[in-house]
Amino acid sequence: MKTTENKANKTIFKMFWKVAILLLIILPRPAFSFVAYFFSPHKGDNSQNADQQKDPSQAMDVENVYVEELNSRLQVGGNYTYLTLQPHGHQSFEGSLGGAQASYEYRPSNRFYGGATFAWKEGSTHGSAGRRSILYFDAQERLGYTFATAKKDWRLTLFSGLGFRFVRQNLHPNEGSSLRFKYNEFYVPVGLLTNYEIHSCCALGVDFTWMPQIYPTVSIVPLKGAHWTLIDTLNNFYVAVPLTFTLTKNKKFLLIFKPSYEHWEDGHSTAKLSGGASLGLPGNTYNYYGADLNFAYSF
Repeated sequence: MKTTENKANKTIFKMFWKVAILLLIILPRPAFSFVAYFFSPHKGDNSQNADQQKDPSQAMDVENVYVEELNSRLQVGGNYTYLTLQPHGHQSFEGSLGGAQASYEYRPSNRFYGGATFAWKEGSTHGSAGRRSILYFDAQERLGYTFATAKKDWRLTLFSGLGFRFVRQNLHPNEGSSLRFKYNEFYVPVGLLTNYEIHSCCALGVDFTWMPQIYPTVSIVPLKGAHWTLIDTLNNFYVAVPLTFTLTKNKKFLLIFKPSYEHWEDGHSTAKLSGGASLGLPGNTYNYYGADLNFAYSF
């Protein structure tokens, strides 16, 4: 009996292997595909590929990756300025100023533009007549419109707004007592900002602002409470050539080097004594030769 059972078991075992080998020969691809699918860590890839083949638009959407436009920019940095100061009818003064500046801009392509700037400078100038220490604050708010090409590699922004400048001069003459002048001047900035993307990592631009005054006054510290109205000056302007370097691939972090020149004038006083004689406060001409270095964050 045992011999018969052993023979039967051997016969069944041989038949099983013959059938298994025959199936592997006839149907190799489904068998191996099943094994590869079962042990693959990406079981859903085949179904996703099949869906993409059925819907070509989905495959095209994957290729056309959306690039975010960074419309806002916040920047802060330091500045150096060489100043020549010419009081009208008197000896000139020259010297160096240093300080800092900050700005915020909202500048989307072909849309409304808004911005605000602030600058601080301080230092001393020297001349044959003595020394003048300078403290300078300037602030602007801007509204305008930005034009851009389809590729957005060139932009032109036109703007206007309101500006305010405060300049304090401490005059220490070689002879006589010291004087302190405080100039408070409102003006209307009218300008343009343009930049062209030379390469994906850098851009070159030109900034120009005309700054006609609308209400300039000056006060002198020894004359407590006295504010003298000055003649409005119209030939004040600023020009700069910013060079922008991209520090990261997403273009969110930037380094901006901006050489600049500014011409500014204080008008002479219109105040007169009771007898009709002019108080004789002369105007001033400022020539600022400077450069800014700014770190910017776009978002």
